[in-house]
Amino acid sequence: MNDPVIYAHTLDGRPCSEWEPLYGPGSHTERIAEEMSAFRIPFIDAVCASSTARHLMNLLAVSHDMGKAAADFQSYLLRGGGAVVDHKSAAARWWCDSCPGVGYLMAYASHGHHGGLGHGGYVFEQVEKLPLLPEVKASLPMELRGEMERFLFQSGHEARTNEEKRFALMMAVRMFHSCLVDADWLATESFCEPEKRGRRAAQGYKALSDLSAELELYISDRERGATGKINELRRLIHCSCYSAAAGAPGVFSLNVPTGGGKSLSSLSFALKHAALHGLERVIYVIPYTSIIDQTAREFRCLFGDAQVVEHHSNIAEEVDSEGNRFATENWDAPIIITTAVQFFESLFACNNSRCRKIHNIAHSVVVFDEVQCLPSNLLNACLLAMKTLQRDYGCTILLCTATQPVLTNHDGFEIGWPEQEVRSLLGVALEQRLAREMGRVKVELLGTLSMEMLVEYFLDSGADSALMIVNLTRQAQQLYELLQEKSVQGLYHLSARMCSAHRMKVLESVCERLRAGLPTVLVATRVVEAGVDISFPVVYRDSCGLDSLAQAAGRCNRHGERPQGQVFCFCSEEYPLPACFVDMRDGVYAMQDTLAMLQPEDLFAPQVVADYFKRFYAKRKLGSLSWDKAGIVRDYIRNSSLKEWDFPAIARKFRFIEQSQCSLVVPYGEHAEDIRRELLDMECCHPVRMPGRSLYRRLQAYSVSVYNEEWAALLPHCECVHRKAGIWMLADSSLYDAARGLLRESEQITDYVL
Repeated sequence: MNDPVIYAHTLDGRPCSEWEPLYGPGSHTERIAEEMSAFRIPFIDAVCASSTARHLMNLLAVSHDMGKAAADFQSYLLRGGGAVVDHKSAAARWWCDSCPGVGYLMAYASHGHHGGLGHGGYVFEQVEKLPLLPEVKASLPMELRGEMERFLFQSGHEARTNEEKRFALMMAVRMFHSCLVDADWLATESFCEPEKRGRRAAQGYKALSDLSAELELYISDRERGATGKINELRRLIHCSCYSAAAGAPGVFSLNVPTGGGKSLSSLSFALKHAALHGLERVIYVIPYTSIIDQTAREFRCLFGDAQVVEHHSNIAEEVDSEGNRFATENWDAPIIITTAVQFFESLFACNNSRCRKIHNIAHSVVVFDEVQCLPSNLLNACLLAMKTLQRDYGCTILLCTATQPVLTNHDGFEIGWPEQEVRSLLGVALEQRLAREMGRVKVELLGTLSMEMLVEYFLDSGADSALMIVNLTRQAQQLYELLQEKSVQGLYHLSARMCSAHRMKVLESVCERLRAGLPTVLVATRVVEAGVDISFPVVYRDSCGLDSLAQAAGRCNRHGERPQGQVFCFCSEEYPLPACFVDMRDGVYAMQDTLAMLQPEDLFAPQVVADYFKRFYAKRKLGSLSWDKAGIVRDYIRNSSLKEWDFPAIARKFRFIEQSQCSLVVPYGEHAEDIRRELLDMECCHPVRMPGRSLYRRLQAYSVSVYNEEWAALLPHCECVHRKAGIWMLADSSLYDAARGLLRESEQITDYVL
């Protein structure tokens, strides 16, 4: 008599003979093993030998669902539902019994393949209470029986701190878990949704060498006929980056003044370097959601929609095409554009939907644009992740900025890379030349000014066009009102109080006026400082750090249209920085110390920038947890034991944006009312229709992020337009100004930077 079949998955309305078996030919575990065998091993020999990693991945594939062989679970499948039966703990118990040490790491991955990575204290307490059932033991394939070999994870050949070694082990858990989750979901999709899997497989990606060739052809065409000093320097930057691509994988820096073509030059390096060294993809990490659309649009125009995936926190699920949606699940496209929030919070996440893609970060070129924007209170954890990806998972790291922070070890900053590990794509001589010859502006200090005094200074200057950048949204709105009272021509406002559709419309109008030579004055917050290709003859900048000042200066005489632009620095009298803006405040202090030592015309020299960041770091000593405010490294990496790692707590604490925010749809433009009616119609359907991804994408363009305390004040003025989806829309149109965006319902609300 044949042994009864052990099932892994059922099919609704189909006989048992068509269900998916757990073991044997055509089984679930065989499918997962096949999926994993197609993955490029994320680990390099610094963590464990490739043969060891491959063997462990195969064992994970075969063992992870052994709990489904339990009689209770098979009964659960046969009766078509009922109380859920735990099937994930059995594999964790098997790993603990069979291979103590490394087995504990694999137990995290096995136990987390449903429900995510857990708290080690709870996981191992539960696992120890659940011995393997006789029917589970009896069903084990041969490779899971008998004596297990003892595996060893290495900590690399170079000297590492204790926390670097422990973080490497924690990252190994995440990588194995990611491989298992991705393979499990792909295998399940193949059995349960074969049509969908067929569409995924048919996407087709180009080789990185082909994408590199396409980019070089585009840049060559663009450079042809472009004249002037700035364009010549851009050609030098691009040529240096392309040539440096032959260098061995590792850590590189690209320090280019704003307007130097950094985005395309860094991509030129990344694609060529990946092609030459057999890397899998290029991941472009951008600091702000406000500029990611522009970069994604430019890259898509170059390579086509299929080759470029945009994935950030606002559109983690709300993406346009099915192909793009497939790739956001596991990042298997050749070019990924994401935000620092999405990238790092995924690396420290515990839920499977975010963890699934982590293994595809390995063997990539990861470009960090505006790396100085990483939050200092999480910098220790961020740098540990970056160093581990580079040392243990075959990544090349490129640090890009107009003001390169000193992320190497020095006095007061012990958490960076050894200085000799970071190589410049340009070299010291070219960096110094760029600092001299791309100095398109003169910086002048105006001292402390009220908003009224600033307006009078501008009016008395005789200039008819200027960009005025302030730190706070309420400040920007007041400055706009004062200029409006003076009947200033071509006056515009830009801040995150405006939805993205509104901001794009303003920028289009501003650029058109500037090109036509018409008077144009733009009052803005920091949203204008990165990724916005705009050029004013004059820029005013409120108190800020040197990195922000360099970004502001990059919007002045950007293309060298005139012999020299003018940047005025002032200190706002009525609007001091709130204490909660620690990085901005410390940047202002470090800037004041820097200015006390030299003249304004020397501000952007490479050595001055390096000295500025050293002063900035000196104000935030490691001992006071300034680089690890949440205690992630201290509490969960350095001091907790292996079996007590609390992955959910790490995920909760690792947050780029500490205050909770929610999206509010605003009544801007002619399409907002159409969206409102569409959502209300969906809610009236029986059953209620949920918004699709295309609609979510449209909603994003007409939404503004608000913090919780402001949300409470705004709620009486809002309408819930789709209750099940939790979508709210501002009903009081008087609170959304056609020029300034979302207005405050109360002046008591805390101010915001953007």
